Amino acid sequence: MAARLTLPRTAAWVWHGEPRSIFGLDAVFVRCASGTSGTAPSGFGYADNFRAWMRARGPAVIPWSWFGPPHNADGVASADALAAIAPGQRVYVVEVGPETPPAQVAAFAARLRQREPIAALGFSTWPTRAEAEQAGVPWDACVEAFDFGLPQVCTPAQRELLVREDSPVVEDMAGKPIHVAVFPDADPGWVESARLGVADHAGASGFSVEQSSFSAWRRQLGALGEGRQELPPPPAPLPQRPPQDPAAVRDPASHETLTPVQFDEPGELALLANRILAVVQARLDNGGKLTDDDLVTEIEDVLRDNASGP
Repeated sequence: MAARLTLPRTAAWVWHGEPRSIFGLDAVFVRCASGTSGTAPSGFGYADNFRAWMRARGPAVIPWSWFGPPHNADGVASADALAAIAPGQRVYVVEVGPETPPAQVAAFAARLRQREPIAALGFSTWPTRAEAEQAGVPWDACVEAFDFGLPQVCTPAQRELLVREDSPVVEDMAGKPIHVAVFPDADPGWVESARLGVADHAGASGFSVEQSSFSAWRRQLGALGEGRQELPPPPAPLPQRPPQDPAAVRDPASHETLTPVQFDEPGELALLANRILAVVQARLDNGGKLTDDDLVTEIEDVLRDNASGP
């Protein structure tokens, strides 16, 4: 087991989405491979996309890979591929596919520990032993081989299993930590699962950045990570203003995002800068532009509020 298990309190999952802002979240789980390949059957480059995220978000990026059917289930080869695509990481996550042989699960984990001895290894699948085994996932082998689990609490029924006092989601992990993966678009009550994951376990993460709801639940999940009980409401749509000319019509595909600024020293300057970034990102997420007059007004309000503070 890793010498010290440190997991993000809040995160988002990426299947094939390009780099974007994850402002308010601690990390992002980015798919980088399927079995022994860094490329999907469709030709999409998981490995290339992972590297793009690494360039954009650096240490906030955690690699995840699919291991087992319908992709390659060779444990040693799959571990070698993952370590080659994402070398030197502190955390690795794999989704274990149905009918993966238990011996290959053990071989995968053992090989990855040889390649990355100080890394924490996690597995993600159905949230309980019963559901996992029904789908052919070797639950006991996974719990034995990995350091922590990321149970996928997708539906209201699975949420009920998580929040029970005698929760099988917790008990089936045999004392190992869990980081709860939630699916906001599939469960209107996902906040209950995420709140429990953040408060009582190793954290919570949402699937996925590709969903149109991401900008809304990103803020809510971030608020949970900060310990706020009252969550921000979903962003209201901006009023539509007629463009001055046809060239001024905004292309929906040209969504702008910000690169978070890294500060070496905490303090009032970092706090002010992050408040401004949050205002700007909210404007962009709602379809605005960096040249909007309303955005300038909002930034001026932040600066004025900071100047009048204690």
